[in-house]
Amino acid sequence: MLKELITEEVLEPEQTGVFRASQAGMCETFLCHQMLGHEALPIPGRIRHVLDDGRTHERDIVTRLLNKGIEVKHSCVDGQVEVCCVARPYVNGHPDGIMRTPKKAFDLDYADANFKPGKFLLLEITAPNHFTYLRLVKQHLQEALYVKYVQVQLYLCSPEVKSYGTCAVVVVKNKNTSALYEEGVSFNQDVVLHEITKLRHVEALVARNQVSEFRCDDWRKDTCRYRQLCFVEEEEPTFVPTGEHMILKGETLAEAQLLLETAGMWRRGKELKDEGEELIQDSREQFRQVIEDYACKGLTVQDVRAMMVEEGITRSCDFDKLQHEFPDAYATVVSSKRRERYVRVS
Repeated sequence: MLKELITEEVLEPEQTGVFRASQAGMCETFLCHQMLGHEALPIPGRIRHVLDDGRTHERDIVTRLLNKGIEVKHSCVDGQVEVCCVARPYVNGHPDGIMRTPKKAFDLDYADANFKPGKFLLLEITAPNHFTYLRLVKQHLQEALYVKYVQVQLYLCSPEVKSYGTCAVVVVKNKNTSALYEEGVSFNQDVVLHEITKLRHVEALVARNQVSEFRCDDWRKDTCRYRQLCFVEEEEPTFVPTGEHMILKGETLAEAQLLLETAGMWRRGKELKDEGEELIQDSREQFRQVIEDYACKGLTVQDVRAMMVEEGITRSCDFDKLQHEFPDAYATVVSSKRRERYVRVS
């Protein structure tokens, strides 16, 4: 009862007439729709709660730094400040904080070739799911979370942040395991110029009441809030039926990106054989969580099929007859164990 009460709400996406640093790395078609005020698909309440949980993780990291005696300015603890990242077109944002570089040398998990911290560092914090976290550790921010990378770059070029320095530390917290990953990022002028050019093109299209012709061909087409406008002929029903015998198509769910990552990790685990058993188990657990959330039989995502195996007793002979005719023998040699529900992935 309580679960339904706190997750049943549906929220309408907020429309805004300015570019935000946190969204500037999105595709230009998404930005055109947003600037023109086109109607977006509503956001399920549970998705918004996931975003709200991110603020809790952000406060956790800042508090830990402060408790260790590391100075952090303009954070969620003492009040974030709004910065003007780009004047034309106007792009604004709210950095997570400015951190004084520790006097003692500190080692990061990864830093790009131009990372040279000064007295202060831009501090950005993000808390992705387990599989995005693993991808970040392997591929790093620019490739694994490009939209976040663009956000950091735009903050670094703002006058307010630039006065402190030209480098950032991004702290990534795995929201499933609480593991931490740190990455040093330096200012990348080429990326900023590319994004500014894109935003100016969006402005020109919006001025003519037009939308970009760009259409994504990856996982975004199943999760974007404007997919019903870009892919009219391929539009899927917004209502997702559930039931104990229902098998859902993972690409149509709000968790599409998570499920695609989970399927990729499962394949990787199978390729590694014995060494990949941990990835396989983590993947099964993630599939199980989504299947139980939708109270369905299972789901498919790309070529991967995850099915919930029902409880039951495995039998290889007529145990009832054996117990009736030879009760002493039955009690001596037969044991039955009810299996737990588990997910079979293939």
